[in-house]
Amino acid sequence: MKQYQIHRSLTILFLILALFTAYGLLHPALAIGPGSGGSKIRVDDEEHGPYILLVATAPLPVTLGQMSVWIRVTGIEDNQLRRDAMVMVEAKHREDGTILTAQGSHKNAGNDYDYVAHVPADQTGQWDVTVSVEDELGKVEVVFTETVSRGQNIAVLVAFGIPFVLLVIVVGIYLWRRSG
Repeated sequence: MKQYQIHRSLTILFLILALFTAYGLLHPALAIGPGSGGSKIRVDDEEHGPYILLVATAPLPVTLGQMSVWIRVTGIEDNQLRRDAMVMVEAKHREDGTILTAQGSHKNAGNDYDYVAHVPADQTGQWDVTVSVEDELGKVEVVFTETVSRGQNIAVLVAFGIPFVLLVIVVGIYLWRRSG
């Protein structure tokens, strides 16, 4: 009788594990914005005109949906963060020439020092991204290429998840029948 209870407990444990695994495979965590999902530094404290710029994109990797471009602007002469600059981001799709623009703001960044622009990345492929910064010190532009991908394909997740779930169910049934 005690052996039956142990096998039944293991079966239930395997089924619960299978359900949580299936849920995790079918509902992946979504990351939007800097700080969630990782970011990739594109310009690493480099001097551009009168500024030192730090530029990063997020999430990592950039997938269909929203690409966030994070910018920090520091004046070279006074080494002070520039809080009143006009920061614009333009992304141009290499294949069809679609141009998307977004303004960087402190509101998007959640602080008074950084700028974040949210670009609605609606197509996969290569995008030439231009970040322009302008204030009383002058205007500069930096350009880099970003790749937007489809992200996780649900068919791939299901293809890997279903055999695992089936295996757990078969093992559970085997343990249950063996105990009877």
